[in-house]
Amino acid sequence: MRKVLMNNKIKIAQSVTRLEFGGVESILLNYISHMDKEKLDFHIITQDINVDGCIKQFEDAGVKVHIVTHKNKSIVKNFSDLRKLMKKEKFDIVHSHMTLTNFTVLFFARLAGVKVRISHSHNAFKTNSFVKKVTWKVLKVVNKICANVYATCGYDAGVFMFGKKNMDNGNVYMMNNAIDLNKFKYNEEIRNKIRKKYGINNEICIGHIGRFMEQKNHLFLVDIFAKFLKIHPDAKLMLIGSGELEENVKEYIKEKNIESSVIFTGNITNANECYQAMDAFVLPSLFEGLPVVSIEAQAADLKCLVSDRVDKKCAITDNIEFYSIEKSPEEWAEKIDSMLGVPRETNVLNDIRKAHYDIEKESKELEKLYIGEFE
Repeated sequence: MRKVLMNNKIKIAQSVTRLEFGGVESILLNYISHMDKEKLDFHIITQDINVDGCIKQFEDAGVKVHIVTHKNKSIVKNFSDLRKLMKKEKFDIVHSHMTLTNFTVLFFARLAGVKVRISHSHNAFKTNSFVKKVTWKVLKVVNKICANVYATCGYDAGVFMFGKKNMDNGNVYMMNNAIDLNKFKYNEEIRNKIRKKYGINNEICIGHIGRFMEQKNHLFLVDIFAKFLKIHPDAKLMLIGSGELEENVKEYIKEKNIESSVIFTGNITNANECYQAMDAFVLPSLFEGLPVVSIEAQAADLKCLVSDRVDKKCAITDNIEFYSIEKSPEEWAEKIDSMLGVPRETNVLNDIRKAHYDIEKESKELEKLYIGEFE
């Protein structure tokens, strides 16, 4: 029988490593913004490395943000903060989005008697390191002890974290990286506005959205673009995002002497509009779960070339192709060139809607999960 709350709402904490303009944060904001606040009371638990603008977006959506000490600063203080927070707030559901390190939050949630503890996998990590493989195996076991509900964004990420058997038997909730389709529908007026803002005239614009980190493989992307410039000397590369490797990437671009051809937007709140300015979207990641940017780019009817390390289930339309990360930058550049020149359409949204990536519908499904698990 459901516990009676003071405000008759189920109190839900979403736990993330940091709040920035990234994929996980975008997904959470989409879902929370479309869910019933009369039934659900949302909170965010994050560590003290955050982007102020991103925090404000969540607060504007009616979410209370709790900041704890980053574990890299002090693991003892991090654990102490989490223990105190769980004891004080008395959450009904804790939904952790930190994949392998979900247990750090879920352990204290379990100690505090939180009824529903959701471990969510967003990535399908890959490594050749024996030490990492053993470490990951241990972390997966610990996570299973601390959680009582499993969730994932895609099949590969689910298999990585919870095993093929659990995925195939339906023991893992599939929370699709759904989007607001209307925001990504191709619009010529928006395309012209964004291209004018960034000084792009009739040049081909290759786009990428992602945190500057090893996983996203930015240096390889720069190599690809340098080769693409041999084919189209006036082309532009638009890089959206920020991260610890941003300065390294900028230095590498400088070494390649192609600074004038690369646009850094930083963290922005209108990435949906920037897709309109692009002619192709490239994602050469070393590993991924099911990246929301791949869904967004398809919704904008962009030609998408993504690495073969990305979950194949993100192929919803005919506009996406997978390409081996072992191929040379020159081969990638030639492949991108071969995909260009096809006019954009506007009927792709129906395909995406049928594939269960429409936030209007998927948010209601997650709502059912929260209420059903708690009751």
